[in-house]
Amino acid sequence: MIGVRFVVMTLLVFVAGGWARAFREVRFLTLPAQAAVYFGAGLVTLALEMLVCSGFGIRWSVIGLLVLPVVGLVAQLRGHAVTPQEDRATAQPRNRATAALALLALLIFTSAVLSASATSGDFVFFWGPKGQHFGQVRALDVEFLRDPAHLVMHPDYPPLVPLYYAWTMLGAEQLDWFGAMGSAILFLALAAAVIPDARFAALFASMFSLLFLRNSVAGNAEPALLFFETLALAAILCKSDVVAAIALSGVALTKIEGAVFVVIVIALLWRRKLALIPLGVLGAWLLFAKANGLLDAYVPSQQLAWQYVGPALLQLGRELSFGLWYAPWIAVALMFCGLPGFPVARLPGREIVHAPGNRGTGQPGNLAAPLAALAFLLFLVIVYARPGAHMEWSAQRVLITPLVLCFFGAITRNANG
Repeated sequence: MIGVRFVVMTLLVFVAGGWARAFREVRFLTLPAQAAVYFGAGLVTLALEMLVCSGFGIRWSVIGLLVLPVVGLVAQLRGHAVTPQEDRATAQPRNRATAALALLALLIFTSAVLSASATSGDFVFFWGPKGQHFGQVRALDVEFLRDPAHLVMHPDYPPLVPLYYAWTMLGAEQLDWFGAMGSAILFLALAAAVIPDARFAALFASMFSLLFLRNSVAGNAEPALLFFETLALAAILCKSDVVAAIALSGVALTKIEGAVFVVIVIALLWRRKLALIPLGVLGAWLLFAKANGLLDAYVPSQQLAWQYVGPALLQLGRELSFGLWYAPWIAVALMFCGLPGFPVARLPGREIVHAPGNRGTGQPGNLAAPLAALAFLLFLVIVYARPGAHMEWSAQRVLITPLVLCFFGAITRNANG
């Protein structure tokens, strides 16, 4: 089962992200949403520190990595002493039935994860071993990644998840494999915590628990990617630019398709100056990979073949069903069409739900998120229209990203409707 070290080191991730409380928009959030922000900010902070240390040949230590985040946390606690009444958003009334449904979905997912029946070879041969090796040598070991024998580990895959695993085992020699699998539960629970309405949160937890089980992603990077994507979209919906910048940075550091998500979201949903932060983080990782001879999966090994575009479209259309007769998409479509008038969450004196894409035009941006999803699907067609593509292996996992985009489009529709 999950060991004490993994639990303690994971709790310290929240501490490492506590500096985010310095921002008023974070302090206004409900406590579960604040926890999600702190965890996301902590993971991004630790991952960037670990990368910088590796670049300068400095071995990681728990104290060394926590010094700056803790100093930031202490400084903002002294400078922003506010009462709970000032500090928290007006919460919506609790609905016990929907809360119970969300909890039930998470419990079912938890039982599958902790029985080791919801993971895959990717975790056993890729994500886990990279994290364990990095933790053992206390560095992102570029020589290890450059070894031709490790090419299957994709040396240029963004490192946030292996770095998180390495963080949890600093001071030990072995990764807590059950803890690493169990982190999928935490990522999903925190993602559900930032959904604006309890009814949407129950559907979110149920839907993505099922998709995670069907795709056996415990221990892989998909749960972390979904968490950061959800946090980013919720922040954009609520006009929280600081949180959006943090979350999109996490997306860029989690998976290769996260880079595409970041570019699409910034182009279609979030045109802000702070967008330079996640773009800078993405650029920094690519420069690190290029400088150390790690670039591999970012550069397609085969040319786009136009004769494969048609077959790729047809197979992608089949994969969109998730093996569930398109039920997730039908549920999102019903959210668009059949649930008008959902309550809008408010802060004292200002509305926090805001339609992405509404840039002073006076028109709700209900279609911006679905357009972003279509752009992501176009990217997938381009990726899979190659002779050696294996869509049946990965498509249903990467299709979770356009689904969550459409999910937030439906929330926007109801918030404006």
